[in-house]
Amino acid sequence: MGRKRTVVPALATSVFAVVLAAIGCGSTPKPPLTRAQLTSKADSICRTVTAKLEAAGKGESANTPRQLERLTAKVSGFEQKALTELTELVPPPALEAEWQRFVNGAQMLAEDTAKVGEYIASKNTAAGKATISQIEATQKQMVAIAKRNGFKDCEKVA
Repeated sequence: MGRKRTVVPALATSVFAVVLAAIGCGSTPKPPLTRAQLTSKADSICRTVTAKLEAAGKGESANTPRQLERLTAKVSGFEQKALTELTELVPPPALEAEWQRFVNGAQMLAEDTAKVGEYIASKNTAAGKATISQIEATQKQMVAIAKRNGFKDCEKVA
């Protein structure tokens, strides 16, 4: 009887491990990209978001608070999509810290752009101006990171 008790938990643990592996838990992480691969993929993402931002700026008027609110929502959506794609890229170990700073900056831009839209809607001009200053500072940091690491098209987004 003692054997049955030790076999059942061991069997249950094995079955549990197989089920976890089958549903993707504990899957192996993506291997890091080379510097060239990271640069190519990041620049492609940045090129796409730059084109969308430029098109949104040309196609939308921002003369009234309501128009500006809609434009910031659209821009924030583009930034959020780019952020999602950028976070999926695994940098080479030598670029890990710089890449994380760049991705953190992209996240701040997306969040702050959404906040500006909220501040416009609530007529909180002071908070909107402060957030725009914060966006500009984040953009400068991102441009510096992009320049240092050869992300040519990402220099344009920030």
